Amino acid sequence: MMSVSEATLKALKQLGLTEYETQAYLALVGGGQMGASDISAKSKVPYSRIYDVLGRLEEKQFIQVKRGRPTIYVAKSPTEVVRVIRLDWEQKLEDSSKLVVEELQPLFEQETKVTTRDVYVMHGRAAILSKAVEMLESTKEEVLLSIPGLDLDIEDLAAVTENVLAVKAHTRILTSSVPDSVKPLIPSNFEVRTRERVFGVGLVVDERQTLIMLAGGNSDTEFLGIYSSASLFASMARAYFESLWTDSSPL
Repeated sequence: MMSVSEATLKALKQLGLTEYETQAYLALVGGGQMGASDISAKSKVPYSRIYDVLGRLEEKQFIQVKRGRPTIYVAKSPTEVVRVIRLDWEQKLEDSSKLVVEELQPLFEQETKVTTRDVYVMHGRAAILSKAVEMLESTKEEVLLSIPGLDLDIEDLAAVTENVLAVKAHTRILTSSVPDSVKPLIPSNFEVRTRERVFGVGLVVDERQTLIMLAGGNSDTEFLGIYSSASLFASMARAYFESLWTDSSPL
C-alpha cells in the first residue's frame, strides 16, 4: 500500500471509508488497474474480504469496475470522488433540513405561542449571525438593516450581507460605507443611505422580529445579541431606525 500521511488517512475515514476500504482504495490509486487478488496482495486486505470491500467502494463511488474475465478495478480520481461526496452530502443536508423544518417548525411555533419568550439574549457571534440569516430567510414584506459597512470581505458580516442582497421584499439599509464592488450588486428594490457612523448591527424583519448585535470585546463569546419576537420591541426599533434614516444621505 502506498504511504500517505496520518492526516489523509483520517480524512478518508471522515469521508466514510473503513480501514480495509482505505487500504484497497490507496492500493488502486498507487497501482492503477488491478484484479481482486492483486489488490488483496498489495493492500494487505484478506482475500476472503476483498470482494466485499471492493463492492462497498464501488457503492460509495470511489472506484469503477470493468466486469469481465477477470474483473478489473480502477480507482476514481480523488478530485472526482470528493466532488461526488460533496454533492451527495449537500443533497442529503438539504433534504433532511427541509423535512425537519416542515414538520417541526409548526410544532415549535404552536408551543411557543403558549410559552413564548418575547425577548432573549444570545452570546457568541456564530449564534447571532445564524439567527440573522434565519430572520432574513423568513422575510415576507420588509427588512430594515443598520450595519457598519456592506463589505463582503469582512467575514463576520459577509453572511448577513449576502442574505440581505438575496431578499426580494422591500429593504432599507443604513450603513457608513458601501464599497464600489458591492454597489452593482444592490437590487432595485433596495434603498440605501449612509451616515458618518453606524454602531453594531440592527435588524428588523416584517415589523415583528428584531435583532441587535453588539461587540463586547475581541473574543467570539463576547458578542452579545438581543432578539425579540414582540411587535412592541419591533415598533421601538423601527422608530429609532426612522430617526437615523431621516438624518442620513441617499447612496
